[in-house]
Amino acid sequence: MPTLPSGINFGNFLTPTSNSYEGIIHSMYLKGGFQEVPTLAERNLIPVQTNDTNSVYNGFTLSADGGWTSGRRKVGMLVYVLENQKLYSLIPVGYYGNGGTLGETEWLALSDAQKAVRIFPTGTFTEETANPGNGFTAVNKDAASEGIAADANSCWVELQLGGDNIYTSNLADTITMVDDVGGMAAGTTVADLSNIKTYDQLFDTILFPTSYPTASQPSTSLGDDKANLLIIGRTINVQLTTGANLGQISLDGSVQGVYAGPVTAASIAGPNSTSYTLGVGPGATDIDDQAVTGHLVFEGNNTWTLTTTFDNGPMPLDSTGANYPAIQYSSGNKTNSTSFEGVYPIQLGTAGGNTSWTERALVSHGANNITCSQGYDEVPGGVRHRIAIANAMIDSKTVTFQQWNPVATAYADLDASEFTSSQQTFADVGGVSGNDVAYTVYTKASAPGGGDPGGTPIYRIKFS
Repeated sequence: MPTLPSGINFGNFLTPTSNSYEGIIHSMYLKGGFQEVPTLAERNLIPVQTNDTNSVYNGFTLSADGGWTSGRRKVGMLVYVLENQKLYSLIPVGYYGNGGTLGETEWLALSDAQKAVRIFPTGTFTEETANPGNGFTAVNKDAASEGIAADANSCWVELQLGGDNIYTSNLADTITMVDDVGGMAAGTTVADLSNIKTYDQLFDTILFPTSYPTASQPSTSLGDDKANLLIIGRTINVQLTTGANLGQISLDGSVQGVYAGPVTAASIAGPNSTSYTLGVGPGATDIDDQAVTGHLVFEGNNTWTLTTTFDNGPMPLDSTGANYPAIQYSSGNKTNSTSFEGVYPIQLGTAGGNTSWTERALVSHGANNITCSQGYDEVPGGVRHRIAIANAMIDSKTVTFQQWNPVATAYADLDASEFTSSQQTFADVGGVSGNDVAYTVYTKASAPGGGDPGGTPIYRIKFS
């Protein structure tokens, strides 16, 4: 027995004051029932009880029929639309086959505000007024909070008349589709469609398959204003430059919107346990840059790492306008780093004498096959070709040399006896006062003659 709403009691029938054919009530004033409207737009304007933001929404409670009616909308009511000559039933979104299989038990468990959204998806309804318990922020229900589309048409289901319009196959239930057809994938069985799908649904799926959005991830960037290689021992200032990108949601080749929410926090971790907390905003991708002062360059990678936190992203929508939470971005961190390598320069001998040196252009301590030009002639009993390599660069590696042969147009290995080695400390390396560094000096053992090509050769250092 349905709940009977209380109201004014009448002792007999309601009748007009004369015997004319005048009716006593317009269908547009009915709560539920059957109504007729000229257009879909007017159908969508049939009202629910107005929301009072200063109190908890109670539109269904006021109708006193057990939670099925609010204003002039009642679950199951019928509306005929003249402009397309179709009949629609008001079915809550997610219930009774309208995008879901929930039924009476689940419906009656909803608050009045939740029910209102399901039969009026474009509205916002107060479930809890502002109070100390919620930080004086009212709790409202709308399509987004209920996980449905804010589509005024979605609660109206076309009523099929003149036959059930259900596809019924005479084929065996186990037969499967061998190819994709529109939005139906290969492998779909007869049982998946027969006595389940209407012909309208089948043709909609075939001709207008639902497509789903894809997303590119958010990212963050960090750069510095220094060269890739710097001399160990220098004290420098470094300017770190930050950036962020929210990524994007794409659907059918078009950009739907950003993927991640705005940047909410950012920090940089640097060498020697240094760290910096950066300001963010007001723009969604704004992150403060950071100046680092008095950094002492050390051997190897001098690295700073930026960690950026992005807020939850907006809800992606599929091609029907329905929510697609499967790829929605959940708040998280992205990182990026910038670095330069601290190295010692290779020292090259000059024609100025066996104690005269110049610094070669910097190379990584991990480099190999390093060319070194000795652009001067050796003098018998005098100046020699010399190459000095920092011990920190040699580490535990074995050093050998090759020499360019312009006739053979190739490098040729030199016998180990061609160079002698000795230890020497170079002072003020890189022009830094007090930057004294231990080197191994390799000196050409013999002057030109006896098969020695002499001249101004190009040597190549090989590490193994």
